[in-house]
Amino acid sequence: WTDTLTLFADGHDIPPDIRADLARRKLPVVDGRIVEIAHHGGHNATVKLDTGPNVAVDILFAHPRNKPSATLHESLGLATVNTPLGIALKVDERRETSMPGIYAAGDLANPLMPSVTLASSHGATAGISAQQSMLV
Repeated sequence: WTDTLTLFADGHDIPPDIRADLARRKLPVVDGRIVEIAHHGGHNATVKLDTGPNVAVDILFAHPRNKPSATLHESLGLATVNTPLGIALKVDERRETSMPGIYAAGDLANPLMPSVTLASSHGATAGISAQQSMLV
């Protein structure tokens, strides 16, 4: 795909053995947190870091951490878990949250595998579980 590739750590700790492997492959690692990505049309962008100079890139593949766009889960006091991709609502196999009678599905309840099909399946499970909880 390219002769040059740069890994942005974005504040994550990269173990020494992985760093050594990346160095052997001549893949630079840029430390620091990404604070902004400025797009310049097409594929060009500038990655702005909190620790140093901006880095210009031709193409950027990014996987940002999952962050809820609303605070309903906080208002309800629902338990969350930290994952490598951000926070997630803690749910059981029936998709029930830490508050009995509240069910969740979708990316916020499963950030490790974002998928419309999986979200639909989990939504069906949550709906069935909610309906069953009213019959018991």
